[in-house]
Amino acid sequence: MQTLLSTPFKAVLFDMDNTLYDFVEAMKKGCVAAAASVGEGTGDELLGYYLRWKYHFEDHTNLQDYMMAHNRFSVEKYFEAVGVFDEAKMNSLELYPGIEEVLAGLKSAGYRLAIVTDAFSYAAESRLSHLGLRSYFDVIVGYDTTGYKKPHHAPFECALDLLGLSAHEAAYVGDSIRRDIEPVKALGMTAVYAKYGDRNFFDHPSLPCPQKVLVADTPLAILRLLQP
Repeated sequence: MQTLLSTPFKAVLFDMDNTLYDFVEAMKKGCVAAAASVGEGTGDELLGYYLRWKYHFEDHTNLQDYMMAHNRFSVEKYFEAVGVFDEAKMNSLELYPGIEEVLAGLKSAGYRLAIVTDAFSYAAESRLSHLGLRSYFDVIVGYDTTGYKKPHHAPFECALDLLGLSAHEAAYVGDSIRRDIEPVKALGMTAVYAKYGDRNFFDHPSLPCPQKVLVADTPLAILRLLQP
């Protein structure tokens, strides 16, 4: 078993989507519901529009483009489809087994907790509140907090500044090698790769895990890896 050898941490920072819950599946459910509302195409086809990164991943201008491509756009139908999408997505969010136990365990051990996500802050607040997790986190850094997306260092540095900590005083848990693990290692934080949640569309499939990274095959492994 991997174990942490030295520094007692003061905080643990988390990615949100696909680290706390399966966001890919929630997006798929939203796309299926919205495509049905539009009355043309499929959920997989609509998901492809969101995966273009022509806009932000959650920007519903993607849905507008999809509707226009199928000659189904009207303002009324668009807002109806947006509402259907968002409701299905939110209602499909399910915590990975053990996540709440992990957060409660870290809190009881005295760690401060933070979120660093590419989602907008309002979306992060909404999802965490919906799942009953908001009270666990002292700090939330969204895309709009800094104007930068991971792997840029600014979101991670912002979270550390808000916590009043240096990089070596924090660990970070995330599911993306490229956007989470590599940048936090470069900053000097201890990295925990949430392998159980790695469903990244935008990382090279053979991207290797860097050396000296703690690997969590399940959420509960996070507690074992980071316990004092």
